[in-house]
Amino acid sequence: MYDTGRFIFPMRFTMWSWKLCGFFNAPVPKSVPYRVYCYLFYFFIMALYLFALMLNVFVPQPFEQRVFFIMYISLTETAMILKTRTVYRYFDTIWALYETTLGPSFQPRDESERQVQNRTLIVFNRWYYLYIFVSHMAAFGTGSHLLSSEYRMPFFPWFFGVRYGDDALVAYYTIFAYQCFGMYFHMLLNTAGDTQLCYMLQMIGIQLDLLAKRFRSLSDSEEFERSFVPLVQHYNKIHRMLCRVENLFSLAYFVQFSVSGLVICASAYQVASMLNLNDFSKLMNVFYMMSMTMQIGLPCYYGNEVTLKSYALTNAIYSSNWYNMKQRHRKSVQMFLVRTNKPFAATAFRYFNFNLPAFTTILNMAYSVYCVLQRKAKNV
Repeated sequence: MYDTGRFIFPMRFTMWSWKLCGFFNAPVPKSVPYRVYCYLFYFFIMALYLFALMLNVFVPQPFEQRVFFIMYISLTETAMILKTRTVYRYFDTIWALYETTLGPSFQPRDESERQVQNRTLIVFNRWYYLYIFVSHMAAFGTGSHLLSSEYRMPFFPWFFGVRYGDDALVAYYTIFAYQCFGMYFHMLLNTAGDTQLCYMLQMIGIQLDLLAKRFRSLSDSEEFERSFVPLVQHYNKIHRMLCRVENLFSLAYFVQFSVSGLVICASAYQVASMLNLNDFSKLMNVFYMMSMTMQIGLPCYYGNEVTLKSYALTNAIYSSNWYNMKQRHRKSVQMFLVRTNKPFAATAFRYFNFNLPAFTTILNMAYSVYCVLQRKAKNV
């Protein structure tokens, strides 16, 4: 039942990430060594790492490092925790949604529908490869701090009072490796959460495309009698799936959208104010900024596609040969058109819409704060 080989590569990679991080919470027997590994992972990579990260907020240090190296990372980690908690707690519900996307009702009926689905999946794969590449570069960029002679840590400088530096190289390299591993696994969990949301929104968009094609092909009353009720039932199924996806991920992405402007602004300010071609550690900030931009951009893009395709469905129904059908059939089409006039729209906690206007609003806010910080820095 929990075979991951049936999915496209981005989802297989997502599920592999969950297994590696111990959050593939399928109700199947787990071996003793794997359970021990999961508990060690939860303690050392999740709890200890996050606890040390949060404690650094209270350690005396320069204001810039407190704000731009600690606080915005803490905010993004909060969004990651909410995504991971959702996956772990509602794993059966999420897996049922995955099964729905592979079920017979979601499969194309002919070659033309299969081509529509394949074209969309190819675009999704390309965006995913770019996103995972940028995210990995941001994570691997933490190693560039080793090129510095200042013995800096990639994220938080204080670690339970352990001394490190030129006179304590073993401690320095040990803590450095620990922080790098911690950030890499947190990156995997973040990208896994984003990928599953985009995958579900994309599959909803594909079904709206196929549904529009099927409505447009209705040509006479006999075909209407056979197809109209099943098509309406499929529309209802798609709408229920969108509501379940929204309920599952609403809170996590409300936090994600709330902090993304600050994170992008902080990364841009860090890159612009400290850019040095001889300091490769700044590349981490560049890729981190790109990763955070895609982290909100991709859900907004696919959410926007769902809304646009729901509008297109209304046009497709109106473009069918409804005027050549029986009067009672025309009335049924009219009533269904009234319902489809309200487009599908995924929201984050009933506040942010997953669409491109929300994405541009976040970028505009980030740019405004960035300009204020730049002007303040010049006046100092």
